Amino acid sequence: MKIRKTEIDYIDKTLGRLYDGLSILVISDSFTLNDANRLAALIALNFLEKGGVVITVHTNLPFEIINKQIKKNFSEKMNTVFQNAIQEGRFYFLDLISSENKTRLVYDEVRNIREIANEPNRIIYEINYAKNWIKQKFPDEPILVIYANISSSIIDFDSKTVLRMIRKLTLDAKSEGGIFLGIVNRDVHEPQVTNTLIHIVDYAINFSFEIVEEKKQSYVHISRTPLIREAHKILNQRFAYLFTPNRFITLFPLYDSFTKLKESMSFNEMGQVSILGWNHVITPIQTFILFIRSVEEKYTYEECQKILFELGKKVGRGATLLIKPVALITNKNPVYEVLKYNTVSGWGRVLSVEGSVDTGKLKITGISTIALSYKHSDRPVCVFVAGALAGILQEITNKEWTCRETKCIAMGSDYCEFELETIQTL
Repeated sequence: MKIRKTEIDYIDKTLGRLYDGLSILVISDSFTLNDANRLAALIALNFLEKGGVVITVHTNLPFEIINKQIKKNFSEKMNTVFQNAIQEGRFYFLDLISSENKTRLVYDEVRNIREIANEPNRIIYEINYAKNWIKQKFPDEPILVIYANISSSIIDFDSKTVLRMIRKLTLDAKSEGGIFLGIVNRDVHEPQVTNTLIHIVDYAINFSFEIVEEKKQSYVHISRTPLIREAHKILNQRFAYLFTPNRFITLFPLYDSFTKLKESMSFNEMGQVSILGWNHVITPIQTFILFIRSVEEKYTYEECQKILFELGKKVGRGATLLIKPVALITNKNPVYEVLKYNTVSGWGRVLSVEGSVDTGKLKITGISTIALSYKHSDRPVCVFVAGALAGILQEITNKEWTCRETKCIAMGSDYCEFELETIQTL
């Protein structure tokens, strides 16, 4: 396979290493079915962006709706990738319909968008026909087949027929060096049917939810059969997840951390709120945004940056003084524990930390509450956060750190990115 990355981390870890091709099953509850479909679409778009070819099989879904969903859920960049793939013939869409319901527009002018009869043998024939047609134009490109309606087919036909069809499609993907991706709604099937599907494929990506404080919290659980080497490190764990217009990010859930924070909270008759033994003030984020904008109006840009950075630095050091002793007692990394505290306090979510304190260079990406609330800006707006990060590391390492925001949500990025570096020993 030429394509080694789908930009979905847990798939890319082993893509093309164990097999010439891969098969993936995305399973969901009805509550998370839209997320399952969106992940499949993102994999397809990343595949198309890298030059691959995609065949999608759906049931009674007019192509106009697919077009609208891509425009709604993904970035302009991804939409352009999709439109170019259609024109080039690298996207092939099969809409399964009953013959008596054939009432919609047929795309006679676009050969790769077709309505076909919903019948198992016909489906396999049309997929193979599409592959042969594609290979004439793109002989060296891998093909991703997405069967987006396994549940519908099992309802329309008997489960054994559909399971045989899925098994054939997965074996074809491996023998041809492509990828097969299927989507199934667990709620409409017996466990035996779903379990059989899981055993057919390499990856099982399981979307579901749990009730936390009477609210549904979505999560994703990834497993691979067989589990081999590095797959053990990232699979068989439950992750929270986040969609951006171009990415799907898995995160360790923080429900327990938030619960522990709440358990440490107390209130006295003087109107003081105490968390972890320190007084806190609970205030809407817009109050803080108003403070930032007031500083921006009064001072030059450079002066404002310096004021907010230094203020953030002191706040970061203060948070570290609060959390560091607990982290040391429990033998946990104080940097990550302070970042976790800031997350459950409402400042935003850390997505990744690259580099190390020992090397004196770090890159931290995340979702900043300030940037989300600030709205549009031509410049980065999270200088307070940058100062706080520098203050956290200064208190932990006893070294001075610089911090520069290189990407910002307020400027249109999917996330905020901060680059930190030591400058001297105190």
